[in-house]
Amino acid sequence: MDEDFIDSKATYEIKPKKGVNPRTLQSHQTKAIEALNNLNKKFSAYSTLIVLPTGGGKTYTASTWLLSNAIDKGKKILWLAHRQMLLEQAAESFKKYAFATDMPHVSSFNYRIISGEPLHDSTIDIQPSDNILIISKDSLGRNLNRLDSWLASEDEIFLVIDEAHHSTAKTYRKVIDYVKSRVKNLKLIGLTATPFRTAESEQGLLSKIYTDGTRDDQAVKNDVGIVYQIGLKDLINSRIFLHRNLKLITRI
Repeated sequence: MDEDFIDSKATYEIKPKKGVNPRTLQSHQTKAIEALNNLNKKFSAYSTLIVLPTGGGKTYTASTWLLSNAIDKGKKILWLAHRQMLLEQAAESFKKYAFATDMPHVSSFNYRIISGEPLHDSTIDIQPSDNILIISKDSLGRNLNRLDSWLASEDEIFLVIDEAHHSTAKTYRKVIDYVKSRVKNLKLIGLTATPFRTAESEQGLLSKIYTDGTRDDQAVKNDVGIVYQIGLKDLINSRIFLHRNLKLITRI
């Protein structure tokens, strides 16, 4: 049995490990974190995208930054995704990479995974003391009022949307608007590899959701706020990705 296990396979209390995280950030991940730091210092509320290709370490980059900038400062995190694998991947990252040197002000924190899967919790299980809620967008979209007690005493919330190019969908927008209406400062971070692959009818919706960040030429054209972006070609050129035997292999 895992030593962090509390009372269900969906809920864990994590005690930061002693020492330093042995996993080294790649250069593009360091740049993404620096960009987030600058945005976080500049604005009390914001909405932005981090754009990294598949395999570029989006989850690791975001969770590492959030452990230091949210959990260590007593702020809650709401992490949304539409697939079970993404939920469990996020939970594993928070659990695996929590180190005391990066979050010296907390002795423990917990996460709760919520979805329609039998091994996960339900929205009825949400407790005000939960530090991180990792929830499928459909489970939350049907039960938004279950967030009320969790949000009640908070003036700042970090909301992460994995595969954020899907956040133009009605359910995601409903969740964003609901949280924004109940929290003074919402810090919305979308993670995606494909920020502009949306249906023609949804063109422009992404720019209404994500409005802040350093913008490149494509982002300016689409008017989407992107705090950091790097493409697959640039990662290949930087030797982070290697192409061998017609397969893409990543060290991330």
